[in-house]
Amino acid sequence: MRAALAAGTILAILSIFAVFANRQVLNAGNWADRSDALLENQAVRTQVSANLVDQVYANVDVSGEVASALPPRLKPLAGPAANGLRELAEQRMVHLLDRPRIQQAWKEANRLAAQQFINIAEGNSGAITASGNDVILDLRPILLELVNRLGLPPSLAQKIPATAGRIKIMSSNQVGTLQDGASALKGLALVLPLLAVALLALAVYLARGRRRRTLLFAGIDLVVAGAVVLITRNLLGSAVVDSLAKTAAVKPATEAVWSIGTGMVRDVAQATIIIGIPVILAAWLAGSTRPAVAFRRTAAPWLRDRPGVTYGVAGTLVLLVVLWGPIPATRMALPVLIMIGLVILGVQALRRQTAEEFPEATADATRAALQGAADRAKIVFGARRADVPDATEHGRLEQLERLAHLHDTGALDDDEFAAEKSVVLANGAPT
Repeated sequence: MRAALAAGTILAILSIFAVFANRQVLNAGNWADRSDALLENQAVRTQVSANLVDQVYANVDVSGEVASALPPRLKPLAGPAANGLRELAEQRMVHLLDRPRIQQAWKEANRLAAQQFINIAEGNSGAITASGNDVILDLRPILLELVNRLGLPPSLAQKIPATAGRIKIMSSNQVGTLQDGASALKGLALVLPLLAVALLALAVYLARGRRRRTLLFAGIDLVVAGAVVLITRNLLGSAVVDSLAKTAAVKPATEAVWSIGTGMVRDVAQATIIIGIPVILAAWLAGSTRPAVAFRRTAAPWLRDRPGVTYGVAGTLVLLVVLWGPIPATRMALPVLIMIGLVILGVQALRRQTAEEFPEATADATRAALQGAADRAKIVFGARRADVPDATEHGRLEQLERLAHLHDTGALDDDEFAAEKSVVLANGAPT
């Protein structure tokens, strides 16, 4: 049983990474959609703009082009003019990235780069280009658009080489290590979650006589698995950012790319935690602790005899969770249907258990017990107030009469009646 719980927890951790790899790393469409968030980040936009402007000035003698267009007496001003044009180009590039056509070009470039990465990782890269098997983000169309928007002569755009605006994301030797495991990840994204759930369910099944307690541990294991992945993501993020960001200027953009790029890992890990919480709650409600037993005793008349009310409350809670949408899964049809099915099964099991434990509980008895508990609280609170003691004989008699009534109705047993009576006498005795 313990081995099944431990193995299920480990597989739950691995399944989170497998789902992320399958749904984002090996899915060009999902990565292209995620790239929109990259371009919305100010640090990334600034870095992309600076990189593209650097590409223009690195491949074209802008100062020489400006000098050639100036009369001889003004040629010394070509350098300052070129520098001023550079600042203008960076500002225009930032605004240019707001245009829908440019954003679509950015998204398409990211989709092609992601597909190239997938082809290389899966060994399906049929063509060897001048860049070999490197993963390239080709931003040349955006670069040429910048040149046109600056009003530079067409001859300048023609001088920009075909390789300008191409950013190497990853070299061929870096992605080569993925080729062995890429094909397996697609299958593992489905197999690992099923195995994790199956092992946790097996642990619950094998724990005869301790199934509720084991179910509680299974829920805790799911929460732990999600927390471990979130911690691992943060630790890896710090290491990756430090290794890639060679200067402080590019660190904000690198941090943003890591945060956005691994956002699906965070989403899946949080979903695992949120799944574990209802499991813990269900195991607690069905457990033997005094609060849980008191809840079942109090709710017995409605759980047992009024299924419409019970399922109405449960349905309302599910609807609130769906409207809240704490995780992406709550906005998808299949996960919501699975959640509804699990809630129905859990409520039915709780109703059956409560009916077996408290077959004779009635709504009137429950109301009387709740009223008795409220009266007891008032008596104890009133009798134990140190700052305003009720020392009058009349007040003491009223409290004793109320205690006697609670004892007669069964709200207090003999021991509780004796204890509360002694408290009243002790606190209410005249000084």
